[in-house]
Amino acid sequence: MLQGLPVSPGIAVGRAVIVRFGGLPAFRRAVAPDEFDEEERRLRRASRLAAEEFRRHSGEAAGDIGMELAAILEAHGLIASDETYLNAVFDRIQRDHVNAEWALAEVTRELGQRFETADSDAMRERAADIQDVAREIARHLSGGDSLLPVELPRGSILVADEISPVDASRLDPRRVRALALERGGPTSHATIIARSFGLPAVVGIEGLCEAISPETPIVVDGDRGTVEPAPSKERLRRSLIRVREQREKTRRLRARTTRAATTRDGVRIVVRANLELAEEIAALDRFHAEGVGLFRSEFLYLRAAPGSPGVEEQREVYESLLAAAAPHPVVIRTYDLGGEKGIGPARGENPALGMRGLRYCLAHPELFDAQLDALCLASRKGPLSILLPMVTSRFEIEEARNALEKSARRAGLSQAPPLGIMVEVPSAALLAERLAPATDFFSIGTNDLAQYALAVDRANPDVAALYRPLHPAILRMLKSVADAGRAHQRPVAVCGELASDPIGIAVLVGLGIREVSVTPVAIAAVKDSLSGIDSTRVQSLVEKALGAAEASEVEKLMRGRP
Repeated sequence: MLQGLPVSPGIAVGRAVIVRFGGLPAFRRAVAPDEFDEEERRLRRASRLAAEEFRRHSGEAAGDIGMELAAILEAHGLIASDETYLNAVFDRIQRDHVNAEWALAEVTRELGQRFETADSDAMRERAADIQDVAREIARHLSGGDSLLPVELPRGSILVADEISPVDASRLDPRRVRALALERGGPTSHATIIARSFGLPAVVGIEGLCEAISPETPIVVDGDRGTVEPAPSKERLRRSLIRVREQREKTRRLRARTTRAATTRDGVRIVVRANLELAEEIAALDRFHAEGVGLFRSEFLYLRAAPGSPGVEEQREVYESLLAAAAPHPVVIRTYDLGGEKGIGPARGENPALGMRGLRYCLAHPELFDAQLDALCLASRKGPLSILLPMVTSRFEIEEARNALEKSARRAGLSQAPPLGIMVEVPSAALLAERLAPATDFFSIGTNDLAQYALAVDRANPDVAALYRPLHPAILRMLKSVADAGRAHQRPVAVCGELASDPIGIAVLVGLGIREVSVTPVAIAAVKDSLSGIDSTRVQSLVEKALGAAEASEVEKLMRGRP
């Protein structure tokens, strides 16, 4: 059994189709000065064809296989036609007297090295973006075809070193049952692609392609993060039973999606969506979300880099969110930039503890003011709330509110939109009682809160097993925030992954949380979990769990609930 990283849930049984996509093969040929113009013409033609193909697949993906994949492909189309990138390649042709293929490979390699040395996962993944785009341009330079077969056999499991978004867009999800890759991570494009398709996926298995034979069936378990290259007949039988159970559960969940979420004893729980991209807006209606609980606005900034999005550009996106969510509310988080996010300087050995989140925005008032102006203007179109990331003190909230009040006056508003704070560092959780009077609502980001409180980098495989968001210390912090919200009549929501976990959602209900937001595809499963929870019973269990010493005790206690 091969162990990797589970990134998209589910289990699949099928025969492997093994493909190696990696690398950017190129030959070097000497080019005379009188050939420079021809090499530039070849380069620009190939880049134009690549950009057109990215855009074509993006349009197809938007309708058929997911907004997230469509957004990736659209961004790749922009890179393929980026003049700065193409001019760097042409300059290399002239400087080294080499052909377009070789210059493209060299410039891409150098750019990739710069990105790969960055501290943030987001910036390291930009190296993969550049590589994917260069590979597509190189394919058009050589007139070659995709490495993927035109039509995969039905019931295939794609086993590869990696997969680019454009190659993924060529997959037929009716024929592919799962993905298993040598490379990738929780936020890599392969992960987003697998979730867009609804396919089980495991990534990060070194030597996978050599370990798998296409002659026998394999099992990919996206729940446990395993790939079995030679399963026994009994293992195959049990896996096929799980596949059938999974299909039945999916059918049942879809039927529940349209109904409002309630616990078994009738307690109403609001379930909203977490969004990152404007292209995901259609998911609100598709998954029957009750509005947007978290829109990560920094992705607008990333797309506009090296500049920043203007007020009108932002305003249009925010208004489109409000229109799609109506009559439900939309919560937009201000830019969470800096530090390990990969934007701006990341000084120090641990950029996650440096200039990021609200600190970054307060240090760059021109950037912050432009976003607040756009948010205030958009708020005239519907119920919009503003959420501040990485808040650590009351002083920061007061500074942000002063800036918001000025923006509200510039927008001609008689009252500024509600201003809330993310509770994602221990200081904010422990001081929630003191912060409550300064804020209009709380939104708990359990991912970062657990990471900072437990001193565990959840993306580091050496310590990932220690990342336990159900640790009693985390539960006590959650209770502190929930109690402060009730005492000061401030709404408290949870927007972290804990809300998507069956045990985690039970704990949240037991703590008195009545609003959560999750990734759109998880909404149906959350509603299903809620329907089996007795709120009175889990409240009693959580009171006991608060006295536990280990996360395992909490899990054992909560699993024992009827």
